[in-house]
Amino acid sequence: MLLIATGNICAMAYGQQQDSSGKAFTAKQESIVSIAAFTANGEQAYLKTALISGLDAGLSVNEIKEVLIQLYAYAGFPRSLNAINTLEGVVKERKEKGINDADGKESSPASFKPSKFEYGKAVQTKLTGSTATGSAQKFVPVIDTFLKEHLFADVFSRDILDYENREIATISALASISGVEGQLRSHLNVGRNVGLSELQLRAIAFIIATKVGWQQGNMVSGYLDDMFKSQDNRAIATANGVTVRKVTFPNRNIAVVGNLFFPGDFEKGKKYPAILIGHPAGGVKEQTAGIYAQKLAEQGFITLAFDASYQGESGGEPRFLEDPAVRVEDFRAATDYLSTHPSVDENSIGVLGICAGGGFAIKAAETEHRLKAVATISMVDLGQLRREGLAGVLKSQIQQRLDEVGKQRTKEANGEPVKYTNYVFNSPGEIPAGATGMYKEGYEYYRTPRGQHPNSQNKYVFTSLDKLMNFSAIDHVELISPRPLLLIVGKEADSRYFSDDAFARAAEPKQLFEVVGASHIDMYDKPGYVSQAVNKMTEFFRQYLK
Repeated sequence: MLLIATGNICAMAYGQQQDSSGKAFTAKQESIVSIAAFTANGEQAYLKTALISGLDAGLSVNEIKEVLIQLYAYAGFPRSLNAINTLEGVVKERKEKGINDADGKESSPASFKPSKFEYGKAVQTKLTGSTATGSAQKFVPVIDTFLKEHLFADVFSRDILDYENREIATISALASISGVEGQLRSHLNVGRNVGLSELQLRAIAFIIATKVGWQQGNMVSGYLDDMFKSQDNRAIATANGVTVRKVTFPNRNIAVVGNLFFPGDFEKGKKYPAILIGHPAGGVKEQTAGIYAQKLAEQGFITLAFDASYQGESGGEPRFLEDPAVRVEDFRAATDYLSTHPSVDENSIGVLGICAGGGFAIKAAETEHRLKAVATISMVDLGQLRREGLAGVLKSQIQQRLDEVGKQRTKEANGEPVKYTNYVFNSPGEIPAGATGMYKEGYEYYRTPRGQHPNSQNKYVFTSLDKLMNFSAIDHVELISPRPLLLIVGKEADSRYFSDDAFARAAEPKQLFEVVGASHIDMYDKPGYVSQAVNKMTEFFRQYLK
């Protein structure tokens, strides 16, 4: 296990780490993964987004063209040509907007000595580390000629991309289409032969999982486990002996990404009680959910803070969709993951939800009996909040707002761009005069250095409102009983009525714990209030997770 002494959990991102070879995965290489994957599986809408990101990351037009040329040999001419058409459209659209993307270098003239066949054979040997000829090439010898003279000579001699980046493209394409598992395994080995490190290869698996699908990425990870005779167990050491590992698990075929925290006295082979932690609407796992995951791990629990589907590092398209049904299922998927983890006592799993995450945690726990104890902090029913606004200020506008959603859906069905709306105010100037509570504090936490994180982009898909307005978090909260429920609320929180309502509806055993002086968002990160919540939850979870 590699321990990196840092308190910055964000540094866990594969592209930001270096292994013993000193080689990191660059933003341009990350873009090649997505471009190759969506070229191969034919998802042109996603490919367009990937192409834009690639150009913004510094890939030249010719470098992207070269990826698409490379892939005709692995994904077929139709997919390659379709991708080339999409690239041409993207470049044209950007030029019309005043964005002039660099063409980049042209390929140098190639010289094939002593012959094109022998040149290609030498390249193939360098890539594979073998001079053996496969049975298919022996059965149809002309295929061997085409491979050597065209693919490994004509294509690989083009010096716009080096061998490493060509293999990143090839591996990503093969991982994204079915029926080519043998070739995928072979090219993972080729990738290692040409200099890709284990960390870089695992970065491909991670990006495939989050961009294409968990199953595809998990397959690549499994092959890499076999190749390197190990599992991906990199961990970061944080405070008080706690270590953190990045993990992925599936919500159907969406890859949910989490940070798994281990207590300082962790012993392999021992079973621990575990707590899964859901973040607020608009938040990510590195913010308040990560704070509580760290603090509870210090108390001896394994904790899992995860990004909701469509948000943060987790997969799912369209990005920033807020779908309550999927959000609830995220909690079940996280429970699946913890239930099967070798270091977790499957009969001692609890859940903590913060803000909207608290409402989703309650909704999941109503019928998810593997969750043995339920706690919330500053709980909000996001369905009620979107229907009525805070304290009912938007209640009279429900029908008007749903009309607007319907009109926007029609616009998007006709090809117009996705519309986004903000969770909180983006600047002090947007805050109404005299605003207090969540309106003011939301800006202070999410949009300033206090709690700001690059993966928390303060936006969600506007048409999510039709799904949110149809959702209720606590309509069956009594079903949690006889399992225990703990609702933690700041005494000064303008959202506390959500917790009061849940407490009134819930059956025993239940507790409402009030933190004197704290507001809704004070409970996210202010040490004096956080410590009170952690102390109470430690007592609660130790009592019920046995």
